[in-house]
Amino acid sequence: MSLWAAGVLGGLNIACGGGPATPTPTGSAAGGAVRAEAAPTPRPGPPDIVVILADDMGYGDLGVYGNPLTKTPNIDRLAAGGSRFDAMYVPTPICAPSRASLLTGRYGIRNGVTWNNDTVLRTGEVTIAQLLKTQGYATGIVGKWHLGAKVTQMPLRLGFDFFYGMMSSPPGTNFVSGEAVTNDFPGMDFLTQRLTDEATCFIRKTPADKPLFLHLAHHAPHSPNVNSPAFVGSAGWGPYGDSVQELDWSVGQVMKTLEETGRDRNAFVVFLSDNGPVGAGSPGPLTYGKGNINEGGIRIPAIAWQPGRIPAGRLIKDPASTLDFFPTFAAMASAPLPARDYDGVDISQLLTGEVDRIAGKGLGGGREFYYFMVSEIAAVRSGKWKYVRPGFRDALPVLYDIESDPGETNSLRRFNPEVATALDKRITQFK
Repeated sequence: MSLWAAGVLGGLNIACGGGPATPTPTGSAAGGAVRAEAAPTPRPGPPDIVVILADDMGYGDLGVYGNPLTKTPNIDRLAAGGSRFDAMYVPTPICAPSRASLLTGRYGIRNGVTWNNDTVLRTGEVTIAQLLKTQGYATGIVGKWHLGAKVTQMPLRLGFDFFYGMMSSPPGTNFVSGEAVTNDFPGMDFLTQRLTDEATCFIRKTPADKPLFLHLAHHAPHSPNVNSPAFVGSAGWGPYGDSVQELDWSVGQVMKTLEETGRDRNAFVVFLSDNGPVGAGSPGPLTYGKGNINEGGIRIPAIAWQPGRIPAGRLIKDPASTLDFFPTFAAMASAPLPARDYDGVDISQLLTGEVDRIAGKGLGGGREFYYFMVSEIAAVRSGKWKYVRPGFRDALPVLYDIESDPGETNSLRRFNPEVATALDKRITQFK
């Protein structure tokens, strides 16, 4: 028995080692994952759950989201076989609090992480990895952590069996394996490949009879955009595009590994970003990006894929939040939610197409989402309306019909003062 098989549930961390798969530039047959002829019978029971998180990717960076220049066939294929969100939100437009909310299902004012300089989860917080472990999952995180650097704040103490990656971005000079700093760093040019290698190795080495939870938190396309030789110049419009295309290659490798191990037939895969773009990244039809409360900072590309359950090629128009994945994953694993306030909801029926809309407390019966700048609520979306408090965009408060005006070009506050007043009161009440 290998050390991995013997120790995966005991917190043993062993890097896969060796070099990553040789990449082929996006646009070729690189992502054409072929099912292995002798693939094992898929494991019955709860699904394997794979989260692939891009860093600082814009709403308009992918081909399936309308980018005419960047070639992303693997991610586009994921959307063609699954469903794409028109309006998936993060609660805060910056890395650490966005990641904390994804892992806990709670706003930063609850979980303790409100900005990048406050990156430690509050004592007693429960991560989705901890919850899934109670249901027998093998849990692994590869890539960027960014939620505390002390041993007591690191992944192995918060539900993960396996961690290999870096504490923040840029990653510096060394990876962390488990809880130990290593002398192993492939360089920025081979970072995406190495993280892909470790992620696919985690899939292959997890015992076939165990469900797995993999959180692959890439550095790409966060700056600096230093790419492997196979992808330099591949996009034809600069290093950022090359970085997005190499990330697309990585998605293809993960999907190929799921197919070759037979896990694709009982897997839920979600691809998304942690916030909006910076630099050369594109918000698409939205405005601004990372660190900004406009749609370009908080609305992200997001794709969900699960064969036989999530409809292929569907566009989900009902707004949702990354806060929703905690209760959704819990439901998939039949895990009771811990006793605490959660800010997300189970969106399983929205994903499967059983419903096209989830009712909520928002205006018009839709859902309501709050958006934070540090510990202050800067804006709220309630049904079709988005209200931004004064000082967070303009000197005066602004109000948008965000369904008809996602670019936030025309404030309707003076025509709908009662809506603006009602939403301002809701912010006060929530605080």
